Amino acid sequence: MKKLLLLALITLNSLAYSQVTAYHMVYVKSVDQAKFETVEKEYMSKMAQNAVNEGKFAYWSLEKFIHPMVPIGGKLNSALVGNWYQFVIVYPNVESYLNAGAWWSGAGEELGVSQDLLSYNVEQGGMYIWSIKDSAFGSQTAKYSVYNFGFSEEPQAFIDSQKPYKKNFADQMKKNQNGRAGWVSGVRLSPKNFGEHNVMTWDGFLTLEDAINHWDNWTESKEDYDKIGLPNGFDLKIIALKVAETTAASN
Repeated sequence: MKKLLLLALITLNSLAYSQVTAYHMVYVKSVDQAKFETVEKEYMSKMAQNAVNEGKFAYWSLEKFIHPMVPIGGKLNSALVGNWYQFVIVYPNVESYLNAGAWWSGAGEELGVSQDLLSYNVEQGGMYIWSIKDSAFGSQTAKYSVYNFGFSEEPQAFIDSQKPYKKNFADQMKKNQNGRAGWVSGVRLSPKNFGEHNVMTWDGFLTLEDAINHWDNWTESKEDYDKIGLPNGFDLKIIALKVAETTAASN
């Protein structure tokens, strides 16, 4: 699914750089969304929390993409038809990612429910793996995410160019301005195909209005994009709602 890079980032207050983040996309028709969300919120999130507590990974969440309301990857993203969702799992490092195993298996037996209760209808969209290179987080948890994807011939130069933005956003979070709750930059690990999206930034917000205002106030120019090594700019931008998530493991 070329250039369909749907991403959500963790909302932990601290972030070890070069964490590995896996994004598993699924498309859910409108008629199936209530069952799908119920199963994930009430049951599978418990399995994910157990995995976090056991140290298999650092974070899990489910997000629903709500903007733009146009076809993405050949599927219309609209409440009238269906939406893209994605599961997000953050691993401390590559080794953890490779060794986590099938943590979701045996959910019915472990949770004491029938497997039929846990079943639902979805269409698979693919898996994308990213490396988080820099971040800034506030004291509040993001409820909405804004994702910005682009292609850079010099990914490290792009990451370096983001440092002034990080400082500005960190200052906003200290002052509780613009509903901002977090910021992240990263590079794609897999699939690694030249010419496809290979760099991204994530902005976390407290409300949908904050996220939309960010888009409304975002000025774009070719000169600005040339400075950060993105000749075509961020050519895919998405807003997502957080449906469910785990908390950090207690010590």
